[in-house]
Amino acid sequence: MELHYKIYRKVKIYFNKVHGALPHLETLKERPNLSYGTAMVVSRIEEMELMQAQLVSFFLDPSLKLPYMPSSRCLALTNWYANDTLVSCGNLNSFYAELTKEDEKVLREAGYIIADSLLPSKLRTVFEEHRDRLKNLRLTKESLIE
Repeated sequence: MELHYKIYRKVKIYFNKVHGALPHLETLKERPNLSYGTAMVVSRIEEMELMQAQLVSFFLDPSLKLPYMPSSRCLALTNWYANDTLVSCGNLNSFYAELTKEDEKVLREAGYIIADSLLPSKLRTVFEEHRDRLKNLRLTKESLIE
């Protein structure tokens, strides 16, 4: 199977964004001033690590033919969960609102990739499952208080 260069570029940029989000999420997990929200951050770290592993697994398939794409064309210009207001949130409601905004960025990008008609079905399944898992991470405030 040969991967179209446009798909390869989109997925590589997405992979770089996932990779770039992990240090920001780790910083959020370890922030000393707020003890709440750790479970929400840990679940996102686990999801990003899982997505990273699934993409690596996909690209390691020996039957996959990858186009030549200079790494400079696959750099992520922005990172998810890098918003300074996430670290400085003073309460659970504002933290949840900011985290949800960042989740929307991830979901929008995943939807953009899924919408591409050139996306192979195996990769489409990986992204659809990732999107669904990320949507399910959104907890209600009532369940966070319990």
